[in-house]
Amino acid sequence: MIIQGTVKSLGMDADGLVEHEGEKYYVPYTAPGDVIEFEVIKEKRRTRLNVTQIITPSPLRTTPPCSHFGSCGGCKLQHVTNEFYLDFKMQQLMRALDFHGVVPEEVRPVHVIPEHKRRRISLTFAHRFEGMVLGYVRRQSKHIIDVQQCFLIRPEIESLLPKLRDFLRMLFPHRESGYVDIIASRTGLDVNVKTGYLKKLNWEQSELFTAFAVDNNLARLSLNYRPVITISEPTVQFSGVNVVVEAGKFLQASDEADAFMLACVEEYMPKKIAYGLDLFSGRGTFTFLLAKKAPVDAFECEQDAINAMQAAAKNIRADLNVIKRDLFTYPLQKEELAKYDFIMVDPPRAGALQQVEQIGQSTVKDLVYISCSPASFARDAQILKQHGFVLNSVTPLDQFLWSEHLEVIAKFSRL
Repeated sequence: MIIQGTVKSLGMDADGLVEHEGEKYYVPYTAPGDVIEFEVIKEKRRTRLNVTQIITPSPLRTTPPCSHFGSCGGCKLQHVTNEFYLDFKMQQLMRALDFHGVVPEEVRPVHVIPEHKRRRISLTFAHRFEGMVLGYVRRQSKHIIDVQQCFLIRPEIESLLPKLRDFLRMLFPHRESGYVDIIASRTGLDVNVKTGYLKKLNWEQSELFTAFAVDNNLARLSLNYRPVITISEPTVQFSGVNVVVEAGKFLQASDEADAFMLACVEEYMPKKIAYGLDLFSGRGTFTFLLAKKAPVDAFECEQDAINAMQAAAKNIRADLNVIKRDLFTYPLQKEELAKYDFIMVDPPRAGALQQVEQIGQSTVKDLVYISCSPASFARDAQILKQHGFVLNSVTPLDQFLWSEHLEVIAKFSRL
């Protein structure tokens, strides 16, 4: 079915809204004001929308910098002006807060992490009839776009791609497929090849792994998250503390994002803290900053992250207690929170609804909340508001350039 229409606005996922005969269609890679013709393709499990013609381009359009834009499945917003882009990001936050009736005392401008800063990526590879392809998967399909450039990632990762493609071609001479996780650590690139086609390396394959790691100065090269060769243990640094990290594990998207968020969190913290608490601490992105000011309890459920933080804390003799606990299933109760005078919360995208309810019922007066979802953040902020907290300041951070995603750093307090 072919439809013509005008894009009215962008939805929360950055696709353009077109209304036609009482139906709403969200069309990718469009801008408000575009007059377009698009095709509705109904498949077994989904419906795809594909622009066949831009009849009248919107004045909000601009030329995308990347030749892969619109096909690789990564970026969604390279085609709009910078002014509109920043407004779209800010509105993601403001609409969510308004929906939940939360009014901040201060909203700071969106801080953008520029291109070529992303330090972690996951790529898909497959050996097809035409050869080895390595890149990102096209939206709403299984087709891999063989990426030759990427404006998001750090230069050392981008320069590795053609060499990685050749390595995979030699490693998998037939029609195998899988994924590659890469992290740019302080000691070099940490690369993991994930595939079900190769369980154990023979001598020739082991030599191939070793040669690739050495020739490209990798810190570590792994197969299915088991190190094959480690030249230098990959680490990242939080507040001057070196912490071990593994490919495929969660990190903020860039060193620059870490630095900005840490500066913001430090500004939002009280000047004096007697006993601090870090919930959903991960590897300690913010924990070690807090540990410089006061004794800290950090709660995390992922064992590798706990091990890395405990080892780092031991090395610097920090007054830091790391505790394993699933805070979704077993949130800290208000009685357990009574001994802390400052709490830091950095939950996954779903937010921390049950934990925030307990914080609200506690006696804690100062809180910094870091979120990767304006929607769940605003919901949790409403709970805190109901318990007497005021949202003093909120800082939006765009660390996922040209996407719909937005990070939020916020300061809450109550009398």
